[in-house]
Amino acid sequence: MIKRPQKYVPNLQKMQAVCARNYALLLRLLPMEYAQDASWDIKCDKHLEFQLKVIERSRYTDTLSIIQLTSHLPKFMVSEFEVRVYHDAQMAEVIGFQKHKRLRQNYPYPNAKLHHKDEKYQVNSLLKDWLNLVFTKQNELTNKDALMTPSV
Repeated sequence: MIKRPQKYVPNLQKMQAVCARNYALLLRLLPMEYAQDASWDIKCDKHLEFQLKVIERSRYTDTLSIIQLTSHLPKFMVSEFEVRVYHDAQMAEVIGFQKHKRLRQNYPYPNAKLHHKDEKYQVNSLLKDWLNLVFTKQNELTNKDALMTPSV
């Protein structure tokens, strides 16, 4: 009898929990009022800095980009997130990572682009880790807001 591998089934509760956590952390990071095209520099230490930019705003959703600012890393290693913030559902979901758009909930494994079975969850979990890093560094460095002056 040949045993077939079980099909991966996404855990929606786990995914929703990480997206809700990302939403709560992002709200702590953003100012109360902000406009489309507003951007801020986020400094974690002298070699780790990011830019948070509002790409699009609508009544119930915002789209943000988070880009690592660096000159010492090759371009393919620079972190880039595109995040959709759903205010009505109180969730923030990564919709693009490293120039890859339209992340699927699950991928067949193995696949040509070497995506994980649960790539979307992994990337959203990475955003959660990044947000936790920002707040940890914020507390370590200056006890001030991690959100620095708006970028021009």
